Amino acid sequence: MAAVNLELKDYQRAALTKLRDYLRDSDGMGANIAFYKATNLPYRNAPMIAEGTPYVCLRIPTGGGKTITAAHAVGVAAQEFMKSQNPMVLWLVPSNPILTQTVEALKNPEHPYRAALAKDFGRNITVMTKAEALAMSRADAEGGACIIVCTIQSFRIEDEKGNQDPEGRKVYDDNGALMDHFSGLTAAQTARLNKVEGTDRPIASLANLLRLHRPMVIVDEAHNARTALSFDTLSRFNPSLILELTATPQTEHAPSKDQHASNILYSVSAAELKAEQMIKMPIKLTTDRDWRKTIGAALDCQEALEKAALAEEKETGEYIRPLILFQAQSASKTDPHRLTWEKVEEELKERKIPAEQIAVHSGPRKDLDSLEKPITDKDCPVRYVITVQKLKEGWDCPFAYILCSVAEQTSATAIEQILGRVLRMPKAARKRRDALNQAYAFVASASFDETATRLKDGLVDGAGFNKLEADEIVSREPGLGFEQDQEEYQHESDPMEDEGMTGEEVQEAIAKLPASVRTRVSFDPEKKSVSYRGPMTKESRNLLQLALAKSTKATKVIDRLYAKSNNFQMSASQEDEKPPFIVPLLGFRKQGELQLFTKEQFLDLPWRLDECDPSDILNRFKIVDHSQSGQIDVSDKGKVEIDFVKRLQGELSLVVQERSWNLPRLANWLDGGIKHADITKPSAIIFISNAIEALIESGFTMDELARNKYDLRTSIRRLIDDLRASREQGNYNALFAADAEAFATSSELSMIFDEQSYAFNQPYSGATKFNKHYTPLVGDLKAEGEEFECARYLDRMDEVKYWIRNVEGKKTSFWLQLPHQKFYPDFVAMLNDGRILVVEYKGGIYYDGEEPKRQIGNVWAEASNGQCLFCMPTERGFDLINQTIAV
Repeated sequence: MAAVNLELKDYQRAALTKLRDYLRDSDGMGANIAFYKATNLPYRNAPMIAEGTPYVCLRIPTGGGKTITAAHAVGVAAQEFMKSQNPMVLWLVPSNPILTQTVEALKNPEHPYRAALAKDFGRNITVMTKAEALAMSRADAEGGACIIVCTIQSFRIEDEKGNQDPEGRKVYDDNGALMDHFSGLTAAQTARLNKVEGTDRPIASLANLLRLHRPMVIVDEAHNARTALSFDTLSRFNPSLILELTATPQTEHAPSKDQHASNILYSVSAAELKAEQMIKMPIKLTTDRDWRKTIGAALDCQEALEKAALAEEKETGEYIRPLILFQAQSASKTDPHRLTWEKVEEELKERKIPAEQIAVHSGPRKDLDSLEKPITDKDCPVRYVITVQKLKEGWDCPFAYILCSVAEQTSATAIEQILGRVLRMPKAARKRRDALNQAYAFVASASFDETATRLKDGLVDGAGFNKLEADEIVSREPGLGFEQDQEEYQHESDPMEDEGMTGEEVQEAIAKLPASVRTRVSFDPEKKSVSYRGPMTKESRNLLQLALAKSTKATKVIDRLYAKSNNFQMSASQEDEKPPFIVPLLGFRKQGELQLFTKEQFLDLPWRLDECDPSDILNRFKIVDHSQSGQIDVSDKGKVEIDFVKRLQGELSLVVQERSWNLPRLANWLDGGIKHADITKPSAIIFISNAIEALIESGFTMDELARNKYDLRTSIRRLIDDLRASREQGNYNALFAADAEAFATSSELSMIFDEQSYAFNQPYSGATKFNKHYTPLVGDLKAEGEEFECARYLDRMDEVKYWIRNVEGKKTSFWLQLPHQKFYPDFVAMLNDGRILVVEYKGGIYYDGEEPKRQIGNVWAEASNGQCLFCMPTERGFDLINQTIAV
């Protein structure tokens, strides 16, 4: 089998970690309190679903990889919450095309989605559609992870209008093919199943089979399944938990209006997608009231991008064929003047576009379904795709660079259905030419501002971006009508030193510009500079950059010429000539070599866990008899609640009859659910076996330990975590005591802040404008409070040239190593004298407990020979920053 790329993006790992922690906490404290602990937000139970059922949402914008995250989430839920090796999963998708696509991927052993499942369940995986599930064998249901992929509509007995659905009824009908699943059940199992009328026999239906197995429910594109009917359908299957994945979760909560907000556990930002090079940014918008001019401008853009793509391929070998997605108007019997797909196609053919380069996907024409070659294949000629409302569902092509909408009254809803198609970055990697890192929108409209607003609304409502991020993503370009300026001054650019374009190629590109731009532009082949007469419009800048797209440096050169010709005073984030923000990391000299200071410098690996004493397991592991109902509480609503989690796990454990256990098998099973990259498997098995033997010697039987194996694994995992923490702290302290002089900084061990890789969770949205922040958006800063005041203080300091909000946990942030984890200080500043200042602000109640951070911060500063500074102000004592700089 070919190797499968299992590498997750940082934000995907963060989302799964958040889910793992939440489900682990839900096991002990319930879904409600666990959610508040994770988010500081109130928890809302899913309507009509059993109270206590975890119901959470991972918000991932368009292009962020929702499906691969969902595939990994199955193993997380099975291990941390369902406590089952044989989970049943009901995977709901919004449409039949996406159903087919998802099933094919999950069944393909070489696809990353299947590999994500195999990581946790090996070969014990069954993937099926609803039709296949109606004939499911007991071996399929109990032999491992059983994934049933379907649309939620296919489980409904009646539609939204109350009409009966015979296909949906099959899920609830007695089915002889499923009889075997209901033999040998206990009375408790039978009691929660629907019975054949007038008997005690459970109906042999797929619905009852799901109720028996308490499935995990995954809802893809969850914003499409928000009605009372949808929740009522889910309630019929008694789910163990519900995980939603969507770019646009429901945030309004008004049950009286049938509006039920999602519990957003983790939200991915556009900045994180950009940092991982997943999307093209910004989107350059051009408008004109004339639809033919709009199409012409889009075609010119495509031609320029194709030249840039050919130059890129020559250098890197990567093939890209930029596509235009045309959005036409729907036909109307009462309005013969509407710009339908037929008219757009006719216009393209009149412009001598070959018919084989045009694909129509609307109405009776479904050209995308009948292509001889995949659209990303070099031999596929298609460059222009015409649609109306939306493209083929599930269709995805990162070659789509340009959205051209010829409909004057295009709504945000209409735009959002196609906008996401031009955002995905080919191969999730930035290109050498900036023109290929951006997306383009050409819209026939008399109002640029209204169109820009609709485009931004489409990004927010449809693609799932934050409103502030949308403002940054859409580059505001004025119309195609060029106003003549009276000023005749010639503004000259910096030299365009670039092997990507010769002087002759630059002159040829300029000669092809519209006359209104061409007459203002000149090129000096000796200086290799471009001159522009009068103030440059943004549209002229855009056209120039496209004309010179083959050049790797033209974009920045023309941006500076644009600012120069308009005499713009640029803020720190807008300055093109700002110096690189380079920050030294802390190094440690080991065996004569300066290495980055990480855990490896104070921990010998692998860790010999087998040499550790496991006897404390006797104090940690207890068997609590939850019997049938578990813990009973009286809620503040005055009704009795059964402990949902323990009841669920007990019911799942009864579904599959396991073979007998022995010590090697139990030890191996326990080890399989404990992550320990720093320990070899043999060492871990010896330690776990010793712990099991200690428990048996204390009076536990093997059967008791096997029946309670999930609780036992939790106890052993926590014991290992505590032993690891003790080892890390001891070795860390010993290193500082013995080798304090071995720390140093070096230019070779440095990180750099830049706008492209600056990742955060939420942008700052306060009223105060920061003038010295290094990037346009400030990440993860509240609009009030002591940390905000510290940021404002830094921004107003004369000694500070730039500063940046250092976001915790991002791989492109600055960090220092602590015994157990990395320390991410709040702010990093570049001073006018070239020194680097790091500031960690702490509220008064936390200050005393942060000595380890002060220690490592001071070590870093002292190791830099005066080039780096560190301070930790508290209780608004910002003058400590001035004192630190003055030293």
